[in-house]
Amino acid sequence: MSRTEQSATEPNSRGLLARPLEALVFLLPLMGFYEVASLANRDRVIAFDLLRGVFELFGPVGVWLPGLLVVVILLATHLASRQVWKVRWGRVGWMYVEAAALATPLLLFNWAVPQLTAGGGSSSLIDTIAMGIGAGVYEELVFRLILISVIVMIGVDLFHFGRAKVALAAILLSALVFAAHHHQPVGMEPFDAMRFFFRTIAGIYLAVVFWYRGYGPAAGCHAAYNTVLALFGVVGA
Repeated sequence: MSRTEQSATEPNSRGLLARPLEALVFLLPLMGFYEVASLANRDRVIAFDLLRGVFELFGPVGVWLPGLLVVVILLATHLASRQVWKVRWGRVGWMYVEAAALATPLLLFNWAVPQLTAGGGSSSLIDTIAMGIGAGVYEELVFRLILISVIVMIGVDLFHFGRAKVALAAILLSALVFAAHHHQPVGMEPFDAMRFFFRTIAGIYLAVVFWYRGYGPAAGCHAAYNTVLALFGVVGA
């Protein structure tokens, strides 16, 4: 079976199904930090609020379900991959190094665009870092893991389009939706063409990272990028 004929839901040696259990262990400290820091701060990541709005149909427990969704998806993916239930701690540690390395091109691109170097507001440094980490986890969940996976499943499994073409379309569409959600009416920012352009390019980059390296490295890359910008008082993505 060729790469383009492969089912969108079939395990492969790259991307999401490569190491979901290690990705979960890698992400749990980041998710825990975001949740604890957010207890004293009402501000939430937009993607998190979108998920929470859906899950509030389940009652008061809905506020905890976005984080639980990450756990369930990665555990189910690991089960589907038929990999052994053993955490390879070397892989987990390497993900932190990989995340920092993958964030470097985004940081260089950000610093090359002067319009994006505005201050990050009046929030404390801890709150800003927590929001940036939460954005890394939950924006990658919504716009890469969920959106790209759904588009690929519909395009490949339902309509039988070529996998490569569907993947390209999914990467571009997810990047545009990712960029748009920061602006009104969904987000808080008024529309700005330069920021929209930057986030579209950043979204394409993160989608490519997700496609080839998986959800964990993509979320880690995004979180590392936002954390560095927070330390320098710069607006993240």
